Amino acid sequence: MPKILGISLIIFFSLIQVSLAEKTIAFIDIDMIMNKSEFGKKSYKKIDDDFNKENKKLLTIEKNLVSKEQEILKQKNVLSEEELNKKIIALKKEINDFQNKKRLLNKKFNEMRLNITNQMAQSLNLILSKYADENDISLVIQKKFIVIARSGLDITSEILKIFNKENK
Repeated sequence: MPKILGISLIIFFSLIQVSLAEKTIAFIDIDMIMNKSEFGKKSYKKIDDDFNKENKKLLTIEKNLVSKEQEILKQKNVLSEEELNKKIIALKKEINDFQNKKRLLNKKFNEMRLNITNQMAQSLNLILSKYADENDISLVIQKKFIVIARSGLDITSEILKIFNKENK
């Protein structure tokens, strides 16, 4: 009995001590900072504009391939089987080349987006570390993982201002 009482008292006092320790928690909306920051908007817009420009070229190639296919179908009854097969093989090769170009284009721009996102995340990590030290914050949680919290714990707007100053 005395052992149980002693262990209970130790646990009780340790819980009181933990609850009395002052820990500051804050949360941040990282997605908002990535998409609403000046650097993020400018970078993602440039990538999207470049992608759209390259994609228009691919659409032109795709239209040409469709018209070639229709032309081959129209000539189906006129051409010999050997000539028809040659044209179909050539068209299939062009379609494969087109699909490879499209895949490479998507991969290239996805990598560009990922590189920009990683660059911003590294910068944001440094800013958050410095901000947490300066404001005595023990824990910063990403907003999307929070069910409910006081809005006073949201540091997104302050971090966004700092991020915009440091990343132009």
